[in-house]
Amino acid sequence: MKNSTNQLTTLLSYIALLFVGTILSMLKLTGHPYFLIMTLAALIATGAMIFLVFRDGKNSIEAEKFDWKNAVTWILIGTIGSIVIQFGVTFIEQVLFHLSTSSQNTLTLLATAHGYPYYLLYILICAPIMEEIIFRRVFFANLIKPTNVVWAALISSFLFAFLHQDSRFLIYLIMGAWFCFVYYRSKNIYVSATSHILMNVVVLMLSIA
Repeated sequence: MKNSTNQLTTLLSYIALLFVGTILSMLKLTGHPYFLIMTLAALIATGAMIFLVFRDGKNSIEAEKFDWKNAVTWILIGTIGSIVIQFGVTFIEQVLFHLSTSSQNTLTLLATAHGYPYYLLYILICAPIMEEIIFRRVFFANLIKPTNVVWAALISSFLFAFLHQDSRFLIYLIMGAWFCFVYYRSKNIYVSATSHILMNVVVLMLSIA
């Protein structure tokens, strides 16, 4: 019961953050006030989620004891694998299907970060941590028992891709599945979160290079 309550509160924290953005838009708040409030709200929501994960204890996937060697190994595998997937899917889309590989989501975030650098805290740190906790620890982990690992990964990855509302749905779907794999094999949500953060940093650096 305690675990269910903590995970529900975690999910509600994430939904509340999304509503903050909606409310600010309805109030026609723009520029620094909007992005500063969103950054602070994201930091608070991320802190609350981490606290709730701590209170929740280990689930059926996670290892009881932290293993540094395992963590570092899977952070490297997760990060390198995610970057290879990004380039691989992009190559296939361009060469085989002649599709545009410009991500409107990424372009918008880059433009925003250029004008409001502190917003990078949200983009690079808060968002990956929250997404891993919600889509991997809450959805993926809890869907394994009523379905199986494959279906749990597919459903949670579909939700992950859908939430991004980007034209490059396929790459978000595959990335979601990859981070499910990293979480499942590393048995630590912060390993997949760190890989996610490092991937975002690399993609951002390559985008502005």
